[in-house]
Amino acid sequence: MTLTSSLKAAVAALALCAAAPAAMAQNGLAPEFSSFSRSNATGGPSVDYQIWTDLLRDIVYDVGLSDREPPAGRPILTGTRINTGNDSRYRYEGNRVVYHLMSDEYENAISEYRRDLETLPERVDFARLSSDEQLAYWMNLHNVAVIEQLMLEYPVTRVNRVRINGEPLYEAKILTVAGVPLSLNDIRMRIVYEQWNDPLVIYGFFNGAVGSPNILRNAYTGDNVWTALGNNAAEFINSLRGIEIDRNELEVSVIYADARPYFFPDWGRDLRAHLSAYAIDSAHDQLRGNLPIDADVEAWEIADLINGSSRCTGGVGDNTVQSWSAEGLVSSGVCGRIPQTAQALIRDVEIRRLELIRNGTYGRVYVRDIPTDDPDTEEDESLN
Repeated sequence: MTLTSSLKAAVAALALCAAAPAAMAQNGLAPEFSSFSRSNATGGPSVDYQIWTDLLRDIVYDVGLSDREPPAGRPILTGTRINTGNDSRYRYEGNRVVYHLMSDEYENAISEYRRDLETLPERVDFARLSSDEQLAYWMNLHNVAVIEQLMLEYPVTRVNRVRINGEPLYEAKILTVAGVPLSLNDIRMRIVYEQWNDPLVIYGFFNGAVGSPNILRNAYTGDNVWTALGNNAAEFINSLRGIEIDRNELEVSVIYADARPYFFPDWGRDLRAHLSAYAIDSAHDQLRGNLPIDADVEAWEIADLINGSSRCTGGVGDNTVQSWSAEGLVSSGVCGRIPQTAQALIRDVEIRRLELIRNGTYGRVYVRDIPTDDPDTEEDESLN
């Protein structure tokens, strides 16, 4: 992959349209975050995230919808004794970032774009952005920062073990916005969860792991944010990494534990109602009844194609990787353009897509209708 000169030149550009000032919402933000109050505006500047969309389309592999069937066996490279693949039951779910194929040009572009987003509130009055524009901004900034940090630390296997200056990835103050040092959890929970009274916002934050809500191949925008979140919610809830039954309890993702104080005060009733609004088929069936709910589904393996294997890094087409096999040390195309562990994922994705086509459900789209007068009272619907 090569970043075009026009994309590289434009990576710092954000287009803003003029608008009238907006009143600020009152909220329960901590004092240090008071400058990031959610806007009450219905209009305002619009931010152009096309550059981020272009980058995402280059670096994100779309895995598609889950069939809720756990994979069998363990991924092992042919002819070796080494298992470098992800052996989680969720390993064929969730979109992937192709870190091992990123050139220096891509790395520089992503870091430059993160810096540009980080300084946006210094170049435009943040209070003039509408609520939807602000929400899209926070999600894009968060996700750019996650991908950048994992890109810089790569190769890594488990995201929850990453430390930045001794701090966990999600609590390290890796960003500075309008002079305020911010962590990823500051953005996700202390700014967005605190102010947007809708559990759909959960699904806009990619944490870099397989067990995360998807990283999409399009940026969030003020125009698409609620539709995109609804679709991402439906994908996640109808996957094994979202919900499943184990023995006598309903197991849900650990991301709901973080969201519990903000969106699910009556844990069982509120969460079940939210999940039921998007669950279909077997996931919907599992929500019936009154099984106790336990938020313990987690998959912290990095959402890439090669499970962060240090034996599979290098540029596109790099076939110089060495590995131990039954015959001793060999030099071969174990990784190359598409390593064997990635080939297994891709085969599963293609099989699932063919099955969806045969069943007439390929391309199912989940849409949330957003009234313009009150974005907190939308209804959900599924369209085929």
